[in-house]
Amino acid sequence: MKFPDMVHSLKPSPVNNIQDPNRFFDFFSHNPSATHMLTWVYSDFGTPANYRQMDGFGVHAYKMINSQGNVHYVKFQWKSKQGINNLSAKQVKETQGKDFQHMTRDLYDEINAGNFPQWDLYVKVIRPDQLDDFDYNLLDATKMWHDIEEVNVGTMTLNRMPKNFFQSTEQVAMAPANLIPGIEPSEDRLLQGRVFSYSDTQLYRLGANHQQLPINKPKVAVNNYNQEGAMNIGNTDLDVNYQPNHAGVKEDTTAKHSQIKLKGYVQQAGIKKMQDFKQAGRLYRSFTKQQQDNLIKNLAGDLGAVKDSAVKHQMLSFFYRADKGYGKRLTKAVDGDIKQVKMLSH
Repeated sequence: MKFPDMVHSLKPSPVNNIQDPNRFFDFFSHNPSATHMLTWVYSDFGTPANYRQMDGFGVHAYKMINSQGNVHYVKFQWKSKQGINNLSAKQVKETQGKDFQHMTRDLYDEINAGNFPQWDLYVKVIRPDQLDDFDYNLLDATKMWHDIEEVNVGTMTLNRMPKNFFQSTEQVAMAPANLIPGIEPSEDRLLQGRVFSYSDTQLYRLGANHQQLPINKPKVAVNNYNQEGAMNIGNTDLDVNYQPNHAGVKEDTTAKHSQIKLKGYVQQAGIKKMQDFKQAGRLYRSFTKQQQDNLIKNLAGDLGAVKDSAVKHQMLSFFYRADKGYGKRLTKAVDGDIKQVKMLSH
């Protein structure tokens, strides 16, 4: 439910249209679950050198169901076969000062030259009865699935660029609700909200019949019973746009969702086993000394601009709880009070 609020805090102020760390750190000071994400974003991984040399994370857990009805929870990740290449804050200034479109230009230049980038798709799979076997919630979108075997299931190759960027990219309607039989959303709360919000947004952004645009049109014929509306260019000569019927238009029974026994309460409450800091600490300790130095410098640049001492020290306590060395270095970098940070960490 707080996802829209996070987006609002990160966007420019509605008053002066300026992005302000006082706003988004005010929000994050009430949400310790963001500590892991902030450690990623403010590290060099937050400024990739190009699109080819970066990984892609599925974020959410999904469910996969086979023809026998067996259900497994899965998480997807794309790993670049070109390796990872990030820029430091200093390199970003030098690179974007010369060409702020360098990432897009790199992708066009490399692919048009025949250097086709590739990503391997890895899948992590667990059974439903394993969901509670870990010390964190596997359906929490702020967590990565650690200590679970991953399987390489294929490779994606980008071998051409769009002929028209607007038609093929700006008009794309990506949505987690666009699923095929055999894959369905998990009970991840953020995913459940996004299943609705993306499609709702595209109705305004692209129009009621955006799925009829060539870039969004299914490769196989689909009868979704949608008719009329603005810019309708689809097949509307069928009088039957309802189900069930006697016209021979049948529904695909394989598209029905799986059945899983649920136990619990309908409630508006935080998830169990939040574990807000462990993965952030693990990530910090996995960085090289130079990467840690860059992270501290990047974070201090924004956190040091926060005027509210309570907000600043609350944030510092989160990073301290993730890793004491992390918190101490950041506290020193923003002239914070380490005694207050330690007190807030209890």
